[in-house]
Amino acid sequence: MSYKDLPERMIIKSEWLPLVILEEALPLFQSDSRYIEPLERWIQDASLISVNAAHVPSKSFQVLCNFFRDSLYPNQPLTKLMIRNAIHNYTDSILAEVEPYLQNEMSFKENEPHHDESIEQVLDNDYMYGTMHSDYQLMRDLVTKKKQFVENGDGLYGAEIQDSKGIVRGKAELRPIAMEIFNSEKQQMWLSLVESTLSSLDEWTADLFDLISYLWIVQPKDADGYIKFHSDEALKLRFADAMKEDFYIREKERFSIMKRVAALSSIWVSMRGDNITVIDREKISDEQQYDFTTFNRMFDIGSLDMAYDKKTGKAKGIYSLQIRPAPILSYYLNSEQQSFGALDLKVFQYSHHTQREHKRLTRYLNYQWKIRTLKRNLHQPFKIKTLLDVVAFPKSYNGVQIRDRLESVLDDLQRDYVIKNWYYTEPIDEERIGKRFWIQKYWGPLTVVIVPPDEIIAENLKKINIETLASSAVNELAATVMTPPIIEQLPGTSEQIAMDLEENTVIEISPEYISDLIEQEKLSIRKAAAEMGLSHSTLLRYLNRQNKRFNKRNISKLEQWAKQKQRTKR
Repeated sequence: MSYKDLPERMIIKSEWLPLVILEEALPLFQSDSRYIEPLERWIQDASLISVNAAHVPSKSFQVLCNFFRDSLYPNQPLTKLMIRNAIHNYTDSILAEVEPYLQNEMSFKENEPHHDESIEQVLDNDYMYGTMHSDYQLMRDLVTKKKQFVENGDGLYGAEIQDSKGIVRGKAELRPIAMEIFNSEKQQMWLSLVESTLSSLDEWTADLFDLISYLWIVQPKDADGYIKFHSDEALKLRFADAMKEDFYIREKERFSIMKRVAALSSIWVSMRGDNITVIDREKISDEQQYDFTTFNRMFDIGSLDMAYDKKTGKAKGIYSLQIRPAPILSYYLNSEQQSFGALDLKVFQYSHHTQREHKRLTRYLNYQWKIRTLKRNLHQPFKIKTLLDVVAFPKSYNGVQIRDRLESVLDDLQRDYVIKNWYYTEPIDEERIGKRFWIQKYWGPLTVVIVPPDEIIAENLKKINIETLASSAVNELAATVMTPPIIEQLPGTSEQIAMDLEENTVIEISPEYISDLIEQEKLSIRKAAAEMGLSHSTLLRYLNRQNKRFNKRNISKLEQWAKQKQRTKR
């Protein structure tokens, strides 16, 4: 039976009710073009509820349906005529009830960069930006040091924030408290996350600290300064094939993300003001001599989005939420005076279990390279002892293991093009290796030169502040959305490809060559990009010659894909 044939006074079955409400109420909102996407979700929700009562619709559609069922006609059977009359008599009330939720759902709109585009831009560049302020670096590094937090008399855990010289710059406390703004179901789910706050402090949590801070800079914010943070987008940075169509994320990985975000929101920090004199660390316990009384949360949490089992309707977990850096942290992210530098994407892809040292050293080197680029002393050597302090090898390692592991980590960073190359400034006297206190007295004071990639130097030379970061994100999206595919615009190079295939010559990669090969394979740009392991926007910009540079990793992917097609055609 179609909607038009439905009798006016027939009692509507519960599974049909959302469809009837949708048909009658939709005209009230369709005149506002901003609501196109949320209204499309309404249509999907109404259809899904008709076949699956456990489906959870959008918040705005829930509010709309509840207005009729709970506010106007509680515990009453409804008819098509009753709903139509209510639409006519209570138009203003319906709009007042529903529009705030619609506006919240469309607050991250077209012509502004979404998370997908921001994440793709990071994947394209192989780096993201972060503030290079020392206090920000200290707060970020703090979330990797669970052993630094010790229980105090109030049952909470506290830690000192020290710089590289051992000077105390601030204090931190873990306060895993409930969020009163959530309903009981979300409250329970949130508490299950914050209960593991201390165990969630690790290198992966530091990655999220950087990622959320970066997204907050480049993403549009709602009226209260929140951005929408989605667990899937965070996980995409960890995998080289994240943009493939069959990319799959397990539920436990989403839970792992949100557990760490909850930990970030449970850390409260008090930092030293510029007008306070730093005193001897031995006397720091006397709070009268050093005032650390004003603590602020590092990250604020807004609303939560829950995932529900389609069959049972049971809550499975939190997959996205609203988040913003609190003022103590956002100061370092929104000031035009702050200096931003490039952070290599590889830091997200190294394992926080087995490659902890890779992550720590990558962050440290990226921070140092920004400073050294500005000071023009990029080839200033690093002391081995300094690098050992940064990576903090387990105490169970002996001296030979420490040396082998550090050199192995540096080799890995060079292989992954996180660094361009590294070398000792003087030959090592192997006769002194293994002697008593050889690390402290001989190897530790030695120095190595670690050279950054040319691309990182070029980025760090730019004057980048929050305005340029945000505007570049908008420009990247505009280029992706507005530029038509170039395949139809380029002259054919079929003969060139055929010659390459027949003669087995070295393929010279160019936008024209790749474009024609895509056309020969009868692939869409999106499908070709997935095969290459690139994002759609990356490949599109390459074909349109919009990239000022195309990094070595992506060129390698293009070459491998072209060679694979070459072998297939033989």
